Amino acid sequence: MGLHGGEWRIHASAVDESKVIADALRWLSGDGTEVDVQKENSTLGAPMQRISVRMNGRQALMSLGRLEKKSLRTIQKNGLDERIDDDKFLHIRLNLGLLVQGIGSISSTKNAPVAKGKFKLEVYPGQEPKDVAEKFLNQLIDE
Repeated sequence: MGLHGGEWRIHASAVDESKVIADALRWLSGDGTEVDVQKENSTLGAPMQRISVRMNGRQALMSLGRLEKKSLRTIQKNGLDERIDDDKFLHIRLNLGLLVQGIGSISSTKNAPVAKGKFKLEVYPGQEPKDVAEKFLNQLIDE
């Protein structure tokens, strides 16, 4: 399969439309997932919301399949090594403005609001995390 599971997470200010953002995460993660909205305070004390969804392996793969093919190719071209950490998680940032419009596109701007994705790669002894990620990304692009 390629993935054990995944998570999308968004930090929004208290004035952001949490319902619109939650609906976008529902679309991105698909049926059978539950979007969690937590109200909390930032480190400076300002009210904020943490909107997140956790997915099993199948849901995570389906979620990544909702990204634009162009974005999937960009992930591959710009170096998977930089996106995979030592714990074998693949990290992705989506443009939040496009996501609420139903478009799954990689964020190309550092300061823009984003949805942060973290996906646990299914890597077994003798396999390289980059190769596992490359394989399932190729499958998603070819679909």
